[in-house]
Amino acid sequence: MNVINKKNQQEMQLKTHTLAIIQITRIGDLIQTVQAVTDLRKLHSNYRLVLIARTQFAKPLQFILDQYFDKVYYLDTGSLNFNSPTGSIKNAVNSLDHFLDEIKNENIDALINLSFSNSSSYLASCISAKHKIGAYFDLNNKQQINDKWSQMLFSTVMRGSLNPYSLVDLFKNIIGVKPLSPKTTLKTIPATIPNIIMYPFASSERKVWKAEKWVEIIYKTLKDNTKCTITLVGAKNEILKSQIIVENPLLKQFSARIINITGKTTIEELSNHIASSKLFVGHDSMVGHLAAFHCIPTLTIALGNVRPQETTPYQSNAITLSPRTKCFPCFPSDSCAYTQCHHDIPYQIVNNIIKNLLEDGVVDKEWIQKSNSNFHLSSVNIYKSHFQNEYFNLENLSDGSSEIQDLFRTFYKITWSFVLGDLEDNFPFPKLTPSTHKELLDALNGLQHLFELSEFGQKYSKYILEEISSQTPSIIKIKEFSKKIDEIDNLQVMVLKTAPLLGPIVDYAKVRKGNLFGDNIVKLTESSYYCFEESAQITRIMYELLQNTIAEYKISQGKSKSNGDLNK
Repeated sequence: MNVINKKNQQEMQLKTHTLAIIQITRIGDLIQTVQAVTDLRKLHSNYRLVLIARTQFAKPLQFILDQYFDKVYYLDTGSLNFNSPTGSIKNAVNSLDHFLDEIKNENIDALINLSFSNSSSYLASCISAKHKIGAYFDLNNKQQINDKWSQMLFSTVMRGSLNPYSLVDLFKNIIGVKPLSPKTTLKTIPATIPNIIMYPFASSERKVWKAEKWVEIIYKTLKDNTKCTITLVGAKNEILKSQIIVENPLLKQFSARIINITGKTTIEELSNHIASSKLFVGHDSMVGHLAAFHCIPTLTIALGNVRPQETTPYQSNAITLSPRTKCFPCFPSDSCAYTQCHHDIPYQIVNNIIKNLLEDGVVDKEWIQKSNSNFHLSSVNIYKSHFQNEYFNLENLSDGSSEIQDLFRTFYKITWSFVLGDLEDNFPFPKLTPSTHKELLDALNGLQHLFELSEFGQKYSKYILEEISSQTPSIIKIKEFSKKIDEIDNLQVMVLKTAPLLGPIVDYAKVRKGNLFGDNIVKLTESSYYCFEESAQITRIMYELLQNTIAEYKISQGKSKSNGDLNK
């Protein structure tokens, strides 16, 4: 025992830096955090890694977290709730003080907040560290976000659906490790009776199909694949929902091949079930992330406010289906009475993909078009994941043309990768439709306005610096120039009325300017100048991307007309 303790002490002494990560959101986010930390462990094995997480989400994952973190601090948020019958402000404060006292001796070099909420920001403010990354509040109760990748996350993920990155890749960049694509390949389970893990539930009703549709999926899967079994999984509060599915009369003949373990396993036991299964099928959930953790093939049905680009299981060849409904993806706060997106993914396509995956078939564009009717394909997007330049990427397999949001996510990915990551990313020219062509032209005009405003912002920032450095600086002139900069900020927001797809550029600039570096007017103005300069660079890159895409479209249209004349 003494030898073991001595060895542990020696290993601790070899740890050169302590990094503490705050992740107080749900289990799925914790698994994605682990996937991000995997690269950090590979590249910097000498770092001491500490995790700060909520007890109710982290404790069930302890069997995974202990493999990647040297220490996990469990925050019991129940004890901080002074609105509970037994709670009080005094008890909550005492509980928080006790928790902070535990962390006090860590000597944290970098505290990294990966939970973008006021709660996590205040928590980050209370923990001492040499450096803080992500959101936290300063002594003036002003939220600070100083690193660019966190600013980008805050201005895109939190404010719209145009974020082109997986959350895992965003976490990696915020932590400060260059993404490394997973080197593992999908498992092939040599089972005579392959098992499918199905999770027909979700954290909110707008993200989940009704039971009747899942009954159709299960019925057709078991009928077409006579050797497979299906295991339904879920939490204790989903037991009744699972019973409604398995007790449907349509499934009675297959009862011997349906195993319902909903609410009957710990997450560790569930993880073991997943590891020996052939395939995961279900809604966006931590179960899908667990499947990716074990390199099990996944088929995810994304509905409601789910954003496939952010939360598709982090592995190659993951398949995600999403509706083409115009309002998809929505925000949780949006009102939705009919949930049209629930009706736009046909169960026939789901069953065809399940059958193909069970037979170890390849899901690609050719198979999609050959094996599914155009009628069923008209309302659904079928994405397949791969890694490009070490970053997770989703390719739309549905048809040749891209939807406008997919187009802009690609443009933003190229732009952010270059501006923030100094990486040149390449994608083939997307195929436009007359509708997407018109929207690109509208955005082109908006980018022109944003570029001009950024140029003016640089000019007036320069005027302020010149006035300050003059022998007799005029406060009146400085105020006039500052007023012009405020007007420019307001005009940038107004551009979004005609070009809403440029929201991430404007929001990013707003977050950057809200976190200027410096403790005097000179440094703050210099920081403002660089913000406008970066904004001009972003708009210039986006403008060139759109311009080249439109030019390629015109060339292809000209060729099509020429071919049409020749055919005549």
